[in-house]
Amino acid sequence: MGRSMRKNLLDRFIDMLGIPQNSEEYKWTRSHVYQKKLEWVKSFWIIGGLVMLAVAQPAFILVGSFFLTFLSFGFLEKP
Repeated sequence: MGRSMRKNLLDRFIDMLGIPQNSEEYKWTRSHVYQKKLEWVKSFWIIGGLVMLAVAQPAFILVGSFFLTFLSFGFLEKP
């Protein structure tokens, strides 16, 4: 599935939910800064996932997942 198809699907989902596209929060998710931060978060998750696979302890995986989720929300928050 190409990037344009994903975008169209995402835009259709946003329209279906009735999310206003002129809000400041929506515009923030389309900014260059947000997209750059999103790439960082993807990298954190890939590295964290590899570490979790290497350790292979259920407790470590659970705590690591919660910690990465917390970091993702904190890092992507609008300044």
